Order: sequence, then structure tokens, then C-alpha cells
Amino acid sequence: MDFKLTEEQKLIQKYRGAIREERTAAAGRRLSEAGRAVFAPGAPPRRELDPDIREVLVRRARQVGLWALELPESAGGSAMSMMARVLIPREFGRTILPFEPLCIPALMAENNHVNEIVDGKLALGFAFDEVHKTGTLQSIRTRYREIAGGYSLSNAGIDVIEPGSDLYLFPAKEEGTERVGLFLLDKNTPGVSVGDEVDLTTDASVGRMTLRDCKLRSEQLLGYEYEVAAIIAGEQLRIAARSLGIGMRCLANSIDHARNRVTFGRPLAQRQAIQWMLADLSIDLRTCTWLTLEAAWRADQELPYFHAAALAKKRAVKMAFEAADTAIQIHGGYGVCKEFPFEGFYREARMMRLLYGREGEIDRTIGERFLREGERH
Repeated sequence: MDFKLTEEQKLIQKYRGAIREERTAAAGRRLSEAGRAVFAPGAPPRRELDPDIREVLVRRARQVGLWALELPESAGGSAMSMMARVLIPREFGRTILPFEPLCIPALMAENNHVNEIVDGKLALGFAFDEVHKTGTLQSIRTRYREIAGGYSLSNAGIDVIEPGSDLYLFPAKEEGTERVGLFLLDKNTPGVSVGDEVDLTTDASVGRMTLRDCKLRSEQLLGYEYEVAAIIAGEQLRIAARSLGIGMRCLANSIDHARNRVTFGRPLAQRQAIQWMLADLSIDLRTCTWLTLEAAWRADQELPYFHAAALAKKRAVKMAFEAADTAIQIHGGYGVCKEFPFEGFYREARMMRLLYGREGEIDRTIGERFLREGERH
């Protein structure tokens, strides 16, 4: 495997840093001011970018080709490799600001709504709650059946992240078989109801979506098992990459604080317990980096990568959670203050551990595969 960056990837590193840093300070100040001005004491403020700042970030990202990363250029995207799509969220993961370049699955390229999604006029969500526990297709309970001119979908209700989305990619199993279909669902379709919205973290919410004999047209079926599995693997790698960014930021800030913070006449960096914590975090971060890069490389080489993506996600989000915890401990009281990013990282990593395969379920799935197939990929 050759992990040396191509010239294109070097340019991506250059420009994503400029975009990430260009507005961070100003956005942070305005977020802080908005929180004091708008939210009542005790209310959990949502990390929402000022609309003007978001507009500038989106415009800059589109100017340098860091938008709609998976779509072909003909559909308004950047058609980037999986390796590039890992480098970008890794860098944005280093900032607590709720912004990341839009990534739309390539299978949406020919859809009538793609231009509106790229331009931000419509929001696309993933109704993948039924696969969050295992990260596999076996847990899907929503059923579809073929009817004249299309399909009918029904379920007993699932949780959806960001219930305010206009369109959803929705996996379901065919009645009487185990065949999985991937559908594009409009929230305003008769039979669709979304309610009971609650905050998960300061920048994400969840609602309950129920389908009752929801009728879809034939063209709203976009794919089958492979397409669903590819979206799961892509999201797992995006989460793994963002987790790497969290780990990098926590490690860098903790090292800097340990060097400069003096207690009882000595810097924290001279205390063995602190050295152990930083060494363990550095090792975990490097391990997760290689796992994530390997999975991305396999995807770009058109090799099987679904299990590699699951393993990278499993290890990386756990590392990010522990990195935030380590940073909080090293920074002491500062670590839990909202002026520092670590409490936000802690909550974000906790939520990411629950998405697209929980750790125990990924261990079980990959363990069963190793016992069945050995270590061949």
C-alpha cells in the first residue's frame, strides 16, 4: 500500500486548512455571544453557525472544490476519491464548529432533486436507525412490497437524526424475502409522519418517523444491498475520519497545556502519569489513523472494504471519546468549560459511538467473519 499523497490530495490539505481556519475565530465569538443572548439559564444551547458565516464557508468550499464530495462534477460535485473524503472530515473534526462539507452519495447524481440538494434548497437525511446498532443489514425491520406503479413501505416507527430533512435515503426489506432495497423518501409523502423531536447533543436532534402504507413511485427505488452497504461504509469512514480530527486536536492541545501548566513548581509534562496518558493517546491515534487510511485505500483500489471501514469506525470513535476524556483530565477545570472544545468533543464522540454499528456488535460481526473466512480480505 502506498499512502503518499497525490498532488491533488496535497492541494486538498492546503485548501481545507484555509477554509477551516478562515472563519473559526469570528464564528466562535459569535456563537458565544449568541449563546449568552438567546438561551435561558440551564437550557442546552445548540451550536448553530451564524447564517452569514455558514454562507461564506459554503461559498469558499465550493470555490475550491470541497463540496458534494462524492458526486461527479456534472452534478455539481467534486468526484473525490475515498482517501480525499477521509482527509477532509479529519481536518474539520479538529474544530468544534458545526460545519462539514456536504457529501451526497454518488447514486443521487441522476436524481431530479440533486441540484436542489447541492445548492442547499433541500436537505437530505439518512433514515438508517435500524442499522445503527449492528452496522449490518440484518437488523432492518421496515418492509416494502411491490404494487402497481411502485412500492408500499410500512414500519412501526424508527428514530431519524435531523428530522427536519426534506428527503431521506431509507433502506427496507421486501416482504417475504431478505432482499434489501434503498428508497428516496419525501417527508411530505402521504403516510409519513415525523414527530417527538428531542435534542441528542448541542448540534443534533432526533425524531420518530412512522410509515403507514407509504406509496412510492418505481423510480424512488435507487438500489439494493450493495448500495445500502456502501452508504454505511462511507458513513463509517466519515465518522472515523472526524474522530481522528478530534483525537489530533485533543492530543495537540493537551501536550501544549502540559508543557506550560506549572503545578507545585513543575510543569505537568514532567509528571509520569501525564506522560503515560499522552503516550497512550498518541499510540491509539496512530493505530486508528492507519486503520482508516487502509480502509479508504482499499475502497479506492476497488477491493472489499466494508469490514475494514467498520473496524476503523469502531476503533476511531472509541479513541476520540477517550481522547476528549484525557484532554479534560489534563486541563482540569478548564476542560469542562465551553470556552474549550473538549466537553463538546466528549458529547460528539459519545453520540458517534452509537451510529452505524456499536462497538460490541462490530466486534461480533467481524469476529464471526474471521472464524468463518480467516484473515483474507
